[in-house]
Amino acid sequence: MNSTMTRNTQKTFEELSIPSARALPTTPFPRKHVHSAFNDRQDALQAAEALRQADFDARDIYLLTSADYTEALGRGQTFFSSLTSTDLDVYLDAARRGCTILAVRLANYGQVEQVRDLLAPHGAHLVRYVDTWTVAHLLP
Repeated sequence: MNSTMTRNTQKTFEELSIPSARALPTTPFPRKHVHSAFNDRQDALQAAEALRQADFDARDIYLLTSADYTEALGRGQTFFSSLTSTDLDVYLDAARRGCTILAVRLANYGQVEQVRDLLAPHGAHLVRYVDTWTVAHLLP
């Protein structure tokens, strides 16, 4: 990454109050998270800021590349059925095509609709809530 791009990316993160350091989700990832894909990274950054403005903790919001998502899944996949793994493959495919994956950890299931409504205006797609044994499709 060239220095101008690095400065611009850092500035964008600082403006949006989202941590710029590489951070991978911790346990219980991928469960208890809403996963989503964005064609444009700037849209994902704006969606992350909308979550922050709605009082979601920045430490629970993750913007992930394909490699990051793969690594995070590898860390947390120990007790997932093959059905859930198959559902998560859509995010790996999207990330490989250049999409940014945004995952947000929920404190409770009641936040699902709020998150969906915050992500949708920013062009989120493949919005799904993943729990231990289920995957709820929130937006196509």
